[in-house]
Amino acid sequence: MKNFLIICLLALSSQVFSQNETAFFSAFKAADATAMESYLEDNIDFCLFEDQQIMNKKAALTKLKAFLATNKILSVEVIHKGASKDRTSQYKVAKMTTSKDTFRVFVYASGEIGAKTIKEIRIDKF
Repeated sequence: MKNFLIICLLALSSQVFSQNETAFFSAFKAADATAMESYLEDNIDFCLFEDQQIMNKKAALTKLKAFLATNKILSVEVIHKGASKDRTSQYKVAKMTTSKDTFRVFVYASGEIGAKTIKEIRIDKF
C-alpha cells in the first residue's frame, strides 16, 4: 500500500510539472506576457538573435512583446527537451512558426518549469 501511494504521488507531481510546461508554452504562443511573467526569475538571460543580455524580467518581457508584435505566432511545438542528471535544471527547445519566419526557442529552467524557474530564453532563426 505504501509503494502504491508513493507511485501515485510521483505520477501526480509529474502531471503538475507537465501542466506548468504546457501552460508556459501556451502563454508564449498566445503572447500573454502577464502569464509568462510568473515563470521567469527576477533576472534572466534573454537573447534575441545576437543580442544577448542579462536583464530583469520586465525588460525581457518588453523586448519579447515587441518581437511578438511584429511576428504573429502561428504555432509553437516543443521538439526537444533534456535535464541534468540530478534534475536540478532542464531545457526545452521549441519550433515557433510565425507569420514571417520560423524560429528556434530555447528555454532553460532551474528544476522543472514552474513559478520563477526560467533563467534563460533564446530566440534564433530556425
